[in-house]
Amino acid sequence: MWTAAAGASAQAQNLDVIANNLANSDTPAFKKDTPPFKEYLASVERTHGPQDIPRGPIKDKDFYPLDGRDESYVVMDGTHTSFRQGNLRVTQGQLDVALDGPGFLEVSTPTGVRFTRQGSLKVASDGKLVTNDGYPVLASKPQGLSTNPQDVASRFINLRDKGAHFIINGQGEMYSGDELIAQLSVSEFKEMGKLQKVAGQLFENKDSTNRIPAQNTTVRQGVIETSNVNPIEEMANMIKANRLFETDLKSLKTYGELLGREANDIGKL
Repeated sequence: MWTAAAGASAQAQNLDVIANNLANSDTPAFKKDTPPFKEYLASVERTHGPQDIPRGPIKDKDFYPLDGRDESYVVMDGTHTSFRQGNLRVTQGQLDVALDGPGFLEVSTPTGVRFTRQGSLKVASDGKLVTNDGYPVLASKPQGLSTNPQDVASRFINLRDKGAHFIINGQGEMYSGDELIAQLSVSEFKEMGKLQKVAGQLFENKDSTNRIPAQNTTVRQGVIETSNVNPIEEMANMIKANRLFETDLKSLKTYGELLGREANDIGKL
């Protein structure tokens, strides 16, 4: 019964992940999540020690050791983010940028520096270049500059009094006429799996050695990256997860009926 209950719980979590993917299928640069599952085997996961010594009545399985096979069930093992690049859609917006390659834009948030591929940028009321969520976009860090809040603030890109027309080249250099305003800070990572999604389009890199300068990324102006969610694929996954969930519930119902018969019918013998 517990195996069926664990399966139903895992599929319920799976449905939540799929629903979030579908809800963001039109969100620029959104990266879909997939829920990996693993088998929880008590004989492997449990720490063996004095707590394994029987302290109650002897059971049948004490005579026929099952090695934890009777305590095996499925659990959801976190989520895995797919960093596959979405399609590039032309917008003609001069502050819309897409990253063609594995890079990420560096932005400043109240909780520290984060990374995003969402390139729908705009100018805030104070003249700063910010994301759609209002997070300041950072310029490349000069040699020797630290990551403390004061130094990060010095890397904000201010477009006040810079005119209304901007050009951003493939290296992320931003020009107003012939004046170089700043170069967008674009980073790549040795191991994408070390990036932790902290919001729908923001990622945190906790390993400073994992980050490297962008070498294989080109900045495209007037273009945005679409979500990498395939709605048809996600709908098929949702139908499959629903059916598995219903199967587990039917198993639970069957086991419940068997327990009822054991209590009522066998007890009469």
